[in-house]
Amino acid sequence: MMIKAPQKNWLEWSVFAVGLALLLAIVGYLGYRAISDGRDPAALHVEVGAPWSPEDAPAVHVVSVTVRNDGGQSAAEVDVEVILPGDPPERRELTFDHVPHGSSRSGALTFERRPEPGQLRARVLGYLEP
Repeated sequence: MMIKAPQKNWLEWSVFAVGLALLLAIVGYLGYRAISDGRDPAALHVEVGAPWSPEDAPAVHVVSVTVRNDGGQSAAEVDVEVILPGDPPERRELTFDHVPHGSSRSGALTFERRPEPGQLRARVLGYLEP
């Protein structure tokens, strides 16, 4: 006696088709990203936040620093310089170990004088290509 394999119904076939379509779409998207990303160099942008002072140290003025990488490659050891103009100017540096493409990293710097809005000048000094 021969045992007959059960027939698949329409629900099983539609679940299979949807799963296969999703799998092919994901593989296609990842393949496209692997080919298209990484051609452009890192494009780093620095943003500084508003200064604030901790309650236990009101003479210290903390400023957040965010580096955003809109480029196609990651950047390593990103050196950022922030200058508070004045006499004498206060110059601070901050290094971020790694800023992957399409992401951002944040840190903070302290100043002795309170910066006024728009007074700080920030720039990327350099980075390494990993």
